[in-house]
Amino acid sequence: MPLDKNRIKRLRADVPALRNQIYVNWGGGGPSSKSILREMDKFAKRDLELGSFHPKIRNETTAALQRTRESCAKLIGAETSEIALTGNTTVGINISAAGLTWNAGDEVVVSDLEHPGGYLPWLVWRKRNPIKVKLFKTGQNDDQLLRNLGKAITPKTRVVCISHISWLNGRRLPLEAIGRICVSAGALLIVDGAQSVGHIPVKIKDTGVDVYTISGQKWLMGPDGTGAVYIRRGAGKKIQLSSASFRSAQTKRLKTLSFTPEPSAMRYEVGTLNTPGFIGFRTAVEQFKKTGPVSIEKRILALANRLLSQIRGSRNVEVITPEGEAQSGLVSFRIRNVESQKVVDRLYRKHQIILRAVVTEPPAVRASIHYLNTEEEMDSIANAIDAIAAGRKKG
Repeated sequence: MPLDKNRIKRLRADVPALRNQIYVNWGGGGPSSKSILREMDKFAKRDLELGSFHPKIRNETTAALQRTRESCAKLIGAETSEIALTGNTTVGINISAAGLTWNAGDEVVVSDLEHPGGYLPWLVWRKRNPIKVKLFKTGQNDDQLLRNLGKAITPKTRVVCISHISWLNGRRLPLEAIGRICVSAGALLIVDGAQSVGHIPVKIKDTGVDVYTISGQKWLMGPDGTGAVYIRRGAGKKIQLSSASFRSAQTKRLKTLSFTPEPSAMRYEVGTLNTPGFIGFRTAVEQFKKTGPVSIEKRILALANRLLSQIRGSRNVEVITPEGEAQSGLVSFRIRNVESQKVVDRLYRKHQIILRAVVTEPPAVRASIHYLNTEEEMDSIANAIDAIAAGRKKG
């Protein structure tokens, strides 16, 4: 079913946060729909009436969490046994960093476009082990990126950690080509998927990716505190448990102080999960799949190109997003002589436009555009940016 104006109108009506404001911060946190909330509420009410350890609720909880794992697996083309539910994207990176057995001189290579969640976990382990964390420059195009990555990798490189889509400027990294380099070098490829899943179609098999994180609360429009991580079956042998709980073990015996880990990626799930939240997460995944990932991506790119075409011609506006056609729905820019946070504040105060500043050097303003935004909203954003750039009071 095409994403025509009538369908967009119906879908927008299910998201109250889109009323009376222009919301373009989906890459920070996407507002949920009423449909998602209803599914969460149904379970929460039954839990309230029966209690969380009532047999019916226990069975519903187990089934609901498994359905969520299955939905996430289908979303990226993985096996259900390769999916663990997490509280956010960064948890998946930390599971990887903590689970590896480090040797003196081991190296981790990260890109110069990473979110703190993609590089800080490695720095923590650098403090505890004699390992090296290296930064490689992504350059201006994919050829430069791949050449620089190839130079950064050595026989000591254990891990390459990158984002599929950069949170700073919306650049989409060539995942398959990076994967081939990592496979050839024998390095684990760990990918931050916070800005990609729910934004573009993702098919993880045959990419060479070992770990891929999924964020529930951003482009998928799910609840806060939800996410998942794909850990390739073979990679699971290298990423050991760094924490454990009741559900981490398939068998456990206090008398012998022994246990057998759960064979699936579920072994990485520690503690009680927020069942209503993960029901909302699963509902969000299903809505994304039903709407159509290809159609969603196509619309996002069209909207991003519409905004880019206007602000690239604005005086005093420096566009940070890569040149050419939009690679994603993330559009980053600076306005000369105006602090980025002041731009963000003014756009909200004067125009009810919600976006954010990001910590480029110097900081930039980032609009993250989803398929539920409209062409008229892109024009309004462009006009507001132009007014601020021109120093007009109404802007």
